[in-house]
Amino acid sequence: MTTEIDTTSDIQADLRTEIAEPRLTPRRAQILWGYLFLAPWIVGFLVFIAGPMLASLYLSMTNYSIGSDRPTEFIGLDNYKRMFALDIQKGDEGEEIVFKPGYQEWTSVGDYHIGAEDHRFWQSVEVTLKYAVVALPLSLALALFLAILTNIRVPGVTVFRTLFYLPTVIPAVVSASVFLQFLRQQDGWLNNYALEPFGITGPDWLQNPEFAIPTLTLIATWGIGTTMLMFLAGLQNVPTELYEAARVDGANFFSRFWHITVPMISPVILYNLVIGLIGTFQYFTIAYALTADVQMGGRDLSMYFYNMHVYREAYVFFEMGYASALAWILLIIILIVTVAVFRTSTRWVYYAAGGR
Repeated sequence: MTTEIDTTSDIQADLRTEIAEPRLTPRRAQILWGYLFLAPWIVGFLVFIAGPMLASLYLSMTNYSIGSDRPTEFIGLDNYKRMFALDIQKGDEGEEIVFKPGYQEWTSVGDYHIGAEDHRFWQSVEVTLKYAVVALPLSLALALFLAILTNIRVPGVTVFRTLFYLPTVIPAVVSASVFLQFLRQQDGWLNNYALEPFGITGPDWLQNPEFAIPTLTLIATWGIGTTMLMFLAGLQNVPTELYEAARVDGANFFSRFWHITVPMISPVILYNLVIGLIGTFQYFTIAYALTADVQMGGRDLSMYFYNMHVYREAYVFFEMGYASALAWILLIIILIVTVAVFRTSTRWVYYAAGGR
């Protein structure tokens, strides 16, 4: 009887031990190892990305300035009001338009004059949108054209792929220096050696506001190597039997391209479009390098991109609070545009499984 009681007590003690100290199952061990390997990224994200983002969000609601002795104060949404405060007035003939204090005229439409407290903000948005509308579609189209050319199996095609991709590995500042010498009006290579021998007087590509966006678009085509490789990878994944069946049905090249190639590589088009939009709204280095020695943003602010305005407020006037607000507005703009693209992609992006 005593032995049975002792055995029951031992079993109960073992059960209490197992309940108090649960064993580490293989699944739990895998999860713990996974978190252990993710720990460096998690710490880096919290310290170097999430932390600074939250700090900049707070600073965007203050008057923080690193170049002033004034105390930092919480000012709420005043920095954001400075961007979006507009004043529109109708001017009669001979009458001088006078905006309220703090406003400057930004542009005019007929007899209507539009002023803003920060007119450079609206100028930078206008320039950035113009560049996005012109440069991005042309860059994507040219990259797709080069991908189609280099997808043809001919001797030496790998050499051409390398040559088309090579400009991508050149630093942006170096590329800007080359184009600065290439496009200068007085002694630029384009005007002196390409246009002048034919009796053509080349324009001021860098300072003439009419040629600002076309010039930057031309430079943008210099670095489309990565986009070209993305398209090339997509083209090589298109099943060849689809083209063979189309040829049997009598479809010409353009029909095969529009009804087979474009739908099959539409996910790649979506990817390149989103990456291109993000890069376009963050455009800075080339425009800054081309105009830094003359006037930031070029004549009439024709190359004054949004990121140049952020840079100007942060590192020229040291208004870090206002610059943080500008950065958050840029994040919101990119987020809205990206979400809009993904929403519309359900109508034109086709996947291998047959879904949209």
